[in-house]
Amino acid sequence: MHEFALVRSMLVQVAAIVADQGGQEAEEIRLRCGAFAGVDPTLLAAAFEMLRPGTAWERTRLRIEVDPLELRCDACGESFRPDQFRFVCIHCGSPRVRELSGDQVIIESIVVAAPANADASTHEEGES
Repeated sequence: MHEFALVRSMLVQVAAIVADQGGQEAEEIRLRCGAFAGVDPTLLAAAFEMLRPGTAWERTRLRIEVDPLELRCDACGESFRPDQFRFVCIHCGSPRVRELSGDQVIIESIVVAAPANADASTHEEGES
């Protein structure tokens, strides 16, 4: 299950961001997981739940939003969401399409727990 490796990699990135922000832990991690990213969001959440007990992530919440696959046709220029991953333009029938979104796993934001005398802050992050 490669979801364990993805979660471990994500936690390394989140730990660096939390440290850069001067926080002590992440209260919440929000991910966007594309429907065509090759990652099962349920297994990703399960891997996180299995890895967090007894670690600095024990109280961290993981929120996962699934992004649908969106394509653009190179022939007619229209964007669309394919039906059942059928990579043919629904407008003109051309097979010349490319992915616009829904094929990535992205750390969308991290809620960093601030030191006891400060408020929590949210860090927006780019692609994972």
